[in-house]
Amino acid sequence: MRYFIFSLFTLTILTNTVLGQAPLLEDAVRYSQLDVGGTARSVAIGGGMGALGGDFSVASTNPAGLAMFRRSEFTFTPTFVNNSGESQLEGQNDTYSRNKFNFNFNNIGLVFPSRPSRSLNWTNTAFGFGLNRLGGYQQKAYFEGTSAGSITDRWVELADGFSPDNLGVETGLAFDAEAIYNPDENNPSLYASDFLPEETLRRSQNIKRKGSYNELVFSYAGNYKERLMIGATVGVPLVNFEETKTYTESDEEGINPVFNELTYVQRLTTSGAGINFKLGVIYRASQMVRLGAAIHTPTGIGLKDNFSANLDYSYSIDGTILAGAAETTDNTFEYRMRTPWRVIGSAALVFSKSGFLTAEVEYLDYTNAKFNFTNAADGGDPNYEANLNQQVKDRLTSAVNIRLGGEYALDKYRFRGGYAISQPAYADGFEPIGTLSLGAGAWWSEGFFMDIAYRRQLTEGLYSPYIFNEAPQQNVSQKNVRNHFLVTLGFKF
Repeated sequence: MRYFIFSLFTLTILTNTVLGQAPLLEDAVRYSQLDVGGTARSVAIGGGMGALGGDFSVASTNPAGLAMFRRSEFTFTPTFVNNSGESQLEGQNDTYSRNKFNFNFNNIGLVFPSRPSRSLNWTNTAFGFGLNRLGGYQQKAYFEGTSAGSITDRWVELADGFSPDNLGVETGLAFDAEAIYNPDENNPSLYASDFLPEETLRRSQNIKRKGSYNELVFSYAGNYKERLMIGATVGVPLVNFEETKTYTESDEEGINPVFNELTYVQRLTTSGAGINFKLGVIYRASQMVRLGAAIHTPTGIGLKDNFSANLDYSYSIDGTILAGAAETTDNTFEYRMRTPWRVIGSAALVFSKSGFLTAEVEYLDYTNAKFNFTNAADGGDPNYEANLNQQVKDRLTSAVNIRLGGEYALDKYRFRGGYAISQPAYADGFEPIGTLSLGAGAWWSEGFFMDIAYRRQLTEGLYSPYIFNEAPQQNVSQKNVRNHFLVTLGFKF
């Protein structure tokens, strides 16, 4: 049952992958593949703050860096995001563009350093708490064109072999709306549609997504003899995701004597919260050289999906226009998933008061993500759970992500740049994703500073509005550019 329910929603992500993967497999990627988040300073240098510290963003990467603080600090980061996407149906000349604008807060945090009164070895400690935004899912996409095949081919393929009383949610919806039917009264498990093989149709789909991955952090760090910094964070991720997909087919040229048009709408909302633990160290080998390392435990996330769908189908018999319609009631499913371990190594070269260069390498193995359905109201489906976890191992892979950056200091001004390379989560040989970032900062007074940053990420891939084995496949090439504009306002006191 679980398989048929979630075949309604082939979830997608903004990465360089073939979109339209197995149901729920995208969750394993979406909540494991995190963005560079936090302050504008961190984003401007590509996210490689692990060996430097002194910035609230490290609470989500290497919490040892909080031990670099000497004064209390409050920061918050308003962010403007523009996602610009282009989609083109295979074999068509027309490309369709959509833009999605979003305003949010990438960071808000407080750090309170203190000096232990009874220890000469621990020069200072620091406690920090707040929020870092580590993922955003805003996107609009649209494609349109004429090609062979129909989504009803998928429904016939899935329904064959099942009686009408035993159909899944998606195929049951198609049967109730009369998009598929039993052509033989003596064989109720055989299905057909109103289309001939390779028949061409006009089709389109409008996709809207939004949501975020925000992490509440509670961190504590200590500075031992100005040589070794140690820190820990308890992270509480808060995730939400919403998706609405409206798919249409029509016979504008009247080629099919029966079919007129269909509209299929799918809606999904996901919400959840989790917990993880991060431990980090920074070693100051010399005044110039700093080395950092951090390990993040898997994040255990409890997720709740709410989904619904409706299908309208119009057809004609002997000149009379008829219509079938069906909808699902809101369905809710609760489950758990576990993300992979993360290991981060970093190094920095600090050139006195002139600036720095930094590099960071992160390793994680996506195949270690795991789903658990035992908290579902109906006990879940052990077979589907096992099959899904096997798909995670078979379809995903390990990844090494690299973040490089630097800063040049000129009096009270700072100029920054960075580049990040992220390997894809899928084992299908897709190209790594590159992210370019630039930024600047200035001290406006003794207790106030401001940083700005711009980040640009380009991803390309393929999307399939539906998947089946025997009928023509619909492939849509997609290009997405995500632009971030961040401003961090900071106050020291």
